[in-house]
Amino acid sequence: MYTYRDSGVDIERGDSFSSFISHLSEVPPWLVREPTGYAAILNFTDPPIVLTTDGVGTKLILHQRYRRWRDAALDLIAMNYNDIVAAGGEPMAFVDYIGTPNINEELYEFAQELKRALRELNLYLVAGETAEMPGIYERHWDVVGFAVGRLVRRLPVEEISKGDAIIGLRSTGFHSNGWSLIRKIISQEGIDIESLPFDILAGTRIYKEVIQVLRNVKGVAHVTGGGLRRALRRLLKGKGYRLSIDRSPHYDWILRYVELEECFSTFNMGYGMLLFVEKSKVEEVSKILGGEIIGEVLDEGEERKIDYGG
Repeated sequence: MYTYRDSGVDIERGDSFSSFISHLSEVPPWLVREPTGYAAILNFTDPPIVLTTDGVGTKLILHQRYRRWRDAALDLIAMNYNDIVAAGGEPMAFVDYIGTPNINEELYEFAQELKRALRELNLYLVAGETAEMPGIYERHWDVVGFAVGRLVRRLPVEEISKGDAIIGLRSTGFHSNGWSLIRKIISQEGIDIESLPFDILAGTRIYKEVIQVLRNVKGVAHVTGGGLRRALRRLLKGKGYRLSIDRSPHYDWILRYVELEECFSTFNMGYGMLLFVEKSKVEEVSKILGGEIIGEVLDEGEERKIDYGG
């Protein structure tokens, strides 16, 4: 069976470095404490500004191979947009950085799709930078996004408690995480991705509708690096949980090559966003989002159980 670590990505090592970087970060008086780490909240305007950055990751290699510019644009936007939403914000402006061995036609095609997708979301590409660096980039180019939004509500994640419902919003598949592992499987197993019974390169779902319910939830988890387990840990800290998630074709497929617990710690398992809601507000939130209750929060020290297709 394959592991993420064997494909070159060590989640624990990444978490350790992230912790190191966070300790280097300065904490000015206008920085609002946001314990989940999805974005920074800057309180020198009214309303406060929410700021984040992220990239597509190695999925971009396959987007370039199959010329999937629309999906690459959705991945780039979503990794930033959804993080701002998870921090209680509404995205408004976007900046991009492209590092490339040379300027080529692919970049023009990608940039057009990026602008088109942003405008559909009422976002604006307000600035950007492109750097030709053949000494650093050789075969592939990379792109990073930066998103700015306004704070709708500082989510009270510290108030999440036993009995709160966990609402899951479906993903479009693997989204933009775990692709060093997926690419290794594809390569070593000789898999033709176009023969799979699902679109493995589908762009990440953008959870725009969640902005409507931010005032009625205690917390939002964008399920990205570190998978479902890490997303739950970011919001719940030491609290327990019990989840029951439906099977999906993407994960039935990947489980041929990866152990279930490894999947829980790498992929979103079919749910790209989790909302933590007190039971009295579940019906109202579900009516707007159409999500499904997939679990509940338990007390600190209680079990942390995920049942896949059960």
